[in-house]
Amino acid sequence: MDELGALALALEVEKAELKFYLKLARKASDDRAKKMFLFLAKEEAEHWDLFEERFVEALIEKCELPAVDKTMLEKLLVSVDENNLSEVDAVRIGMEQERLTWQFYEEAAKNSEHKTVRRVFEELAKVEKSHYELLRVQYDSVMKTGIWMDYQDFSLEVD
Repeated sequence: MDELGALALALEVEKAELKFYLKLARKASDDRAKKMFLFLAKEEAEHWDLFEERFVEALIEKCELPAVDKTMLEKLLVSVDENNLSEVDAVRIGMEQERLTWQFYEEAAKNSEHKTVRRVFEELAKVEKSHYELLRVQYDSVMKTGIWMDYQDFSLEVD
């Protein structure tokens, strides 16, 4: 995939992730979960801005509009049944989405022609990986210790 195609695909992925996290924030019953999902949505919006800027620069240079590879886009977006989605499921799905995205950005960075585009993909791959880690920590906490978003349901301290 060429650089322009990767940028076009990245824009679509960021838009989908932004919508996903905003929907989760609206549905979240836990205030801490809502804040986490809103934080992730804000980050994805910022990523969209960065990719849009590089995309426009590349468009001006090449003077051609690429078609988004729909097959690749489907592979990069986790399908979700939003009607029956628990907050724990949402975190698990978010983890998978962030993993797919960071791996795509790492590959796109390797194939980028321009140093500025390569840096954007490399930096955002790191950020997406940190989003994955944030979600993974929360998922592990919920599944193993009864802690949700740093709120401990019980104390291990002895009085």
